[in-house]
Amino acid sequence: MHDNGVRKNRVEEALEIAAQAHHGQFRKGTVTPYISHPYAVCLILMNEGCSEEVVIAGLLHDTVEDTDMTLDCIQERFGPTVAEIVDGCSEDKSLRWRERKSERIEALKTASPEICLVTCADKIHNLRTVISEYEEIGDTVWERFHGGVEAQSWYYQSVLDSLNTQIESDSSESNNRDIQKQFQSLFEQLQHALVYLFDGEA
Repeated sequence: MHDNGVRKNRVEEALEIAAQAHHGQFRKGTVTPYISHPYAVCLILMNEGCSEEVVIAGLLHDTVEDTDMTLDCIQERFGPTVAEIVDGCSEDKSLRWRERKSERIEALKTASPEICLVTCADKIHNLRTVISEYEEIGDTVWERFHGGVEAQSWYYQSVLDSLNTQIESDSSESNNRDIQKQFQSLFEQLQHALVYLFDGEA
């Protein structure tokens, strides 16, 4: 029997799982439900025409890091590709802030194109959120983040530099022209948001 689209698809399933996993969590310093972030990352990736696996990974990218969900669970439900992307976007919260950020920054230099896509979308939404809140409450917004504006500027610029290493050296070595175009587009959006926020225009 063919369901002809009457059953939930994999993206819809991931949406529900992400919402359940992040239930009761809120965006830092706000009353905005945390699930708004992975939803936004999902939309950014969908708007670029990214693959289903990348979109699902975008929805689940913070679940292993910030909830009780495991990589084994993700692999069982959505396959090894999604699990690998989520793993590549997850920090080791047992490490101190600077150490875990530095570890991810270094790993991005040789990460898969799919991990780079989700990372770009993640950081784009984070920066857009800070820009919107900065325009409302000014420098007070930096009190929500580790190390204030200086540490956050270092972190986002370092992420951008690692991603740029891949673009300049073509270290991603992707034969998929669509992924290359998606990566370039998201990188440029990330760069624009970073310059706007940290170079005195915000």
